[in-house]
Amino acid sequence: MYYIITLSSRIAVVSVVLEYCDTRESSVKLSRLERAKDVVESYVGSAYPGYDLLVLKNDCVVFRSFSGRAEIVPEVRPLREDSMFDVASLTKVLFTSLVYAKLVEEGLVSLRQKVVELAPEFGTTPAGSSYAKEKVALWMLLSHTSGLPAWLPLYKTCRSRNEVFEVALKSFPSYEPGRDVLYSDINYIVLTYIAEKVTGERIDRLFDSMIAKPLNLKRSSFNPLERGYSRDDVVATEVVDWRGGTVVGVVHDENALAMEGVSGHAGLFTTTLETASIVREILCAYRGSCDSLISRPIATTMLSPWACGEVCYGLGWQVSEPSRGLSPLTDYRFALLASHTGFTGTSILMVPQESFAVVFYTNRVHPTRANERIKHVRVLLHNAALSSIS
Repeated sequence: MYYIITLSSRIAVVSVVLEYCDTRESSVKLSRLERAKDVVESYVGSAYPGYDLLVLKNDCVVFRSFSGRAEIVPEVRPLREDSMFDVASLTKVLFTSLVYAKLVEEGLVSLRQKVVELAPEFGTTPAGSSYAKEKVALWMLLSHTSGLPAWLPLYKTCRSRNEVFEVALKSFPSYEPGRDVLYSDINYIVLTYIAEKVTGERIDRLFDSMIAKPLNLKRSSFNPLERGYSRDDVVATEVVDWRGGTVVGVVHDENALAMEGVSGHAGLFTTTLETASIVREILCAYRGSCDSLISRPIATTMLSPWACGEVCYGLGWQVSEPSRGLSPLTDYRFALLASHTGFTGTSILMVPQESFAVVFYTNRVHPTRANERIKHVRVLLHNAALSSIS
């Protein structure tokens, strides 16, 4: 089905599952969204070469704007309405946490199940068995309270995907499981291993069958260049000398690269529109209006605080409640905010009770990661966008 979607001052026709709706019917103030666009537009060239901004309200797109360049080194390419972004750690919430939600619903795993029951090798370290690791449950991996280290340079020492799994599974805990929160890619590498072991499928195929096919996603995949997409379809990331120059269409994350581009911690490429399709299903399930992807009980479970330290995490999502401090992405407080960011310059912010979401994708690491202005831009953007809610 085809819908007309406003793109800044342009009109484009795109084939998507999301409908564009009139802001007058969706209880948002267009002038505030225009202000949000002005904010992100003003940082093109200084914080990022290009951006794609989409605002979702009540199951449909109420605002869309994109501008700038998909690449500036060595070529100069404009950003397109259907440009695919390497979303980096958004892979964790757009795919991995959803896969586990579905595995729980299907009775294949339990969130409270000990990891060693599913992967006995997890209970060891290079020094031998680990009593602490035997206490780690699946929910602790999903909510970043397992005790596993935040990151390891696996790409420097591991020669295969299986070797990455082996080292991650046997990694030493940094603290007692459940005692604190430490955001960890290693958690999601272990979750990748378990999901593949439980289902018997590599996770790129799981994404196709569990997410992409049910939602009719056509521009979302791992390793897009191996799936028939061209370099022109994909937004560039960093210029990396040891990788031969500008990285385009191949995962930016080094550890995901060592895993053949297929991991639950990073590796997914997608568009803002297809991201919004996934987000819509989460919000719709949360309020109990649909269950085509996940049910209301698991959606509520996913977006509830499971572990809190300086920040709180649900299952994958960082969740913020008034009693537990501010979200790092906005100055505003709501009964519940759920968000996640990706290192390459991507982010999602949801207000579940308002069925409202902001998808903001940039290529801020192009040509170099030595640019963190986006942290400031995100707060300005989300303040403006959230103020549009009537």
